[in-house]
Amino acid sequence: MKGFSVAQLLIVLGIMVIVSAATFPSLSEYTKNLQLQNATKEFVVNLKLAQQLAITGQVKHALSFDILGADYHLVKQSDPEVTVKDLQLAEDVFFASQIGLLDDEIVYNAGGSVDFAGQLYLTHQSTQNQTVINIKPSGYITWQTYEAP
Repeated sequence: MKGFSVAQLLIVLGIMVIVSAATFPSLSEYTKNLQLQNATKEFVVNLKLAQQLAITGQVKHALSFDILGADYHLVKQSDPEVTVKDLQLAEDVFFASQIGLLDDEIVYNAGGSVDFAGQLYLTHQSTQNQTVINIKPSGYITWQTYEAP
């Protein structure tokens, strides 16, 4: 006889279910970490856009954000102020806190440097993992992601 018996198929199917159940929690955690990483990268891209616009237009541009929220705005700081873009972090990611930044905004001047250097913390709501974005006085940006204990 060729083929597999019903018992053999059920055993293989049972093994597949057990392996899937064992890997699902880690896959879910991985997806949430990716959300935080992608939100961080998108925010950094918008920081660099603000810097580029400030240099090319010779007018200050800022990213203003809402602490404990997910909304942020790219603003041209002219008279009057003009909102260039309204943006939002990925779902379940929010601005947790900041250090050294004035009025919850990062302002780039015409030379490409920032008015106030500091740190901004993004947090994933379910995992509590955090990314620290460091903004140097020169406008240089670095970031590091930390897992919650």
